[in-house]
Amino acid sequence: MEELLMLHHPIKAYRWATMLGLGLMTATLSTIATAGCNYTVTNSWGSGFTATIRVTNDSNATINGWQVNWTYSKNTVSNVWNAQLSGNYTATNVSWNGSLRPGQSAEFGIQGVTNGGAIETPRVTGTACDATSPISSSIASSSAASVVSSSVAAVTNSVNIAGLATATTSYVSPWETLRAVNDNSNPANSNDKSAGAYGNWNTPNSIQWVQYDWPQDYTLSSTQIYWFDDNGGVLTPTRAYLEYWNGNAWVNAGNLPLTKNAFNTLALNNLVTNRVRVSMLNTTQSTGILEWRVLGSPAGAIASSTSSATYSASSLAASSIPRSSSSTVRSSSLASSSIGSSVPAVSSSSSSSTPSVAQCSAYEWPKYEPDLNYDFRTDFGQVDTSKFRVYNGCPANTIAGVKTKGRFAFIWGHNRNPAITDADIDRVLTNLNEDADYIHNVMGWPVDKLQAEGYFSNIYLYGSGLCTDNAANTERGGWQSGINGYPMVLLSYYPVITPSERGGITHEFIHTIMATRGNKAAWFNEGGNTWLQMNLEASRTGNYGVGFLDATSFLAPHMPIENYSGWLQDGSFGGPNAEGVDRRVNGQQISTWREYLGGNQYNAAFPHFLGVHVSKGANAWIWAKGPHNHILRSLSAGVGEEQVQRMIMEFRARQAMVDFGPWSNAFKVPINNNWGRTINAERIAGGILQDPGAHRLTFYSATTQEGTTLIPSTTTLPGWSGANQIPLKVTGNKVRVNFQPIGQNMRVQLAYRAADGTAVYSKPVTNGEACLDLTKAPKNGVVVAVVSNVDHLYNGEETRTRKHDYRLQLLEGVTGTAPLYDKHYQ
Repeated sequence: MEELLMLHHPIKAYRWATMLGLGLMTATLSTIATAGCNYTVTNSWGSGFTATIRVTNDSNATINGWQVNWTYSKNTVSNVWNAQLSGNYTATNVSWNGSLRPGQSAEFGIQGVTNGGAIETPRVTGTACDATSPISSSIASSSAASVVSSSVAAVTNSVNIAGLATATTSYVSPWETLRAVNDNSNPANSNDKSAGAYGNWNTPNSIQWVQYDWPQDYTLSSTQIYWFDDNGGVLTPTRAYLEYWNGNAWVNAGNLPLTKNAFNTLALNNLVTNRVRVSMLNTTQSTGILEWRVLGSPAGAIASSTSSATYSASSLAASSIPRSSSSTVRSSSLASSSIGSSVPAVSSSSSSSTPSVAQCSAYEWPKYEPDLNYDFRTDFGQVDTSKFRVYNGCPANTIAGVKTKGRFAFIWGHNRNPAITDADIDRVLTNLNEDADYIHNVMGWPVDKLQAEGYFSNIYLYGSGLCTDNAANTERGGWQSGINGYPMVLLSYYPVITPSERGGITHEFIHTIMATRGNKAAWFNEGGNTWLQMNLEASRTGNYGVGFLDATSFLAPHMPIENYSGWLQDGSFGGPNAEGVDRRVNGQQISTWREYLGGNQYNAAFPHFLGVHVSKGANAWIWAKGPHNHILRSLSAGVGEEQVQRMIMEFRARQAMVDFGPWSNAFKVPINNNWGRTINAERIAGGILQDPGAHRLTFYSATTQEGTTLIPSTTTLPGWSGANQIPLKVTGNKVRVNFQPIGQNMRVQLAYRAADGTAVYSKPVTNGEACLDLTKAPKNGVVVAVVSNVDHLYNGEETRTRKHDYRLQLLEGVTGTAPLYDKHYQ
């Protein structure tokens, strides 16, 4: 299973060319943007491409239904997903993505063919595309003391409560200070740094955020923000908006004015919350803030002593929690009790009320309802291969030969590489039929689009002079591609003449099955593919083997589940469809990924978790019934938000123990082979975007201890749906810790391998105390605290780049942390 050499997306091709020795094509990715619409080419190969169009509501009102238009000179669309297509070309929303609140986006995908032309990046038009953020006519000149939107409603008893808030941020430059945002200064102009400044240089064209958290709810009347602009690398945003936390999710409260040298005011109309966040983006440079005021008063009953108080950070106790140096950065001006809006500060002396026995007992994960156990055979029967016809796809004069067998047709042109013998073609067809028959007849997965319509599945010989490409017959590699809307396989001469490439060829054929089912996120196209192929081998041979890349998500668990290309060199993560991976300087592609982890999308850990711990048919359900491109979002549609968040926590806890049923020992092979391995930035021609230095692979996150509190390394803080594992040395018969989340949607769970080899888990908690009775002796005296972020919705750059901070206080039965490079899962 480690010989999956054939590549589906060119973005993989350039990554693996060095390792595999294959001369593979590279993608040309590009973007063209209008005010609210982005057209992005996500992948390309000789004759075709995929692209996405993102529609963003940049107005202050909700959009109910959208339509966009674009045209090509030569390119044509062969397939579309997440939208309805008509004409040449008009796309409209489908039922579930037509309503966009201010700041929200909808994205749909395109597969197209070049028709002999270059890959085009057309202008996208439509009512949503031309929207701009309205600025009220009441905005004062740039020299005014403040900028006021037309909807401001004055609340006479409101005061600036920013000084009471704990400030955090996605990133602050080391030479700037987050403290500046709520120090109650009054800047003279946007480049007045006399009282300090918050800035996030060098993060151009990315959404960065600053957040305020209060220890109680406040009624907010308005907010005022003074942008930092040094006329250089930090500029006033081109887009900025404010969100508030409603107890379950972030809600857009409106777009912020973007005037330089002035306070910009947005009315908040007495909304009640304990968290607000400013998100900002400049399309060419970085962004910053000199001062951010929030006017409000305590919600509910207001004590006379607070209604007219002048709030300042200096009136509060100094924080006992150190300030983070990067990633999510905290202002240190407030007491530790202000860490999270829903998290009470708990010291060891304040936790005398020990949780009940039931709370500390070993936890059994409940079943998921519904269990999503889908069987494709309920929808699809067998096909009659004796009646299959040949679908040439290419003009007859370009085809030199066709050989058919069983389910497949092998088609070549007049420039066939002479190294290919008829016996080679026979072997490829025989092997493919054996694997496909098992997949369809025994495992019950459906056929691809060609077979479904009564044709042989096509294998085209790349570089042989067919209409599929213009390559030389000495090119190497292989892909799943498409022709006239039909998924197919493109193979160069090399895999055809190389018997060991059987697994790779089958891998590409599996892609045609999945492509027929519609578009899913690129990482799942790979991880889900390898999962199916591993189950193919396990089912017919009894050999539960996994690939060498299946250890990546175990050895870097802070990476998200829906993640293409792993942990990038700038500290962020590749998005579900490789967002953030392709970057260029002066038109030349540069490297973004790290050694080994750059192949994370090929790991099948999460699909195996679904198949073992959710239901045998859960992966089939995603392809058959999942309504979204993003897998966790689809699962939420099937089982609900709460169960998906539980699913993420369970996956991370079972990863900590390598608890994957019959696949557990198989996963330990690549884990042990790469344990303690030192990785660096992976170099390719064109240079390195940012060399983060060496990193040594382990399950476990480094921490520092201050008193009884563990502070995680900011380097490996979890991304969305990511996790940290902290090994704890334990004594006695009970372990108790106090969990203090700083990032949103966090969970903690205790887990250990008992001396008898079983995995033991505690009840997961969102904050406060987690405890576990050590009824069975922990092996080597170690219990692991698994801290997970359970955000299941990917929402663009802010999600992709955000890290989630926390603190862990040791209450009972813990003497300190255990070594990071001992294998506590054994």
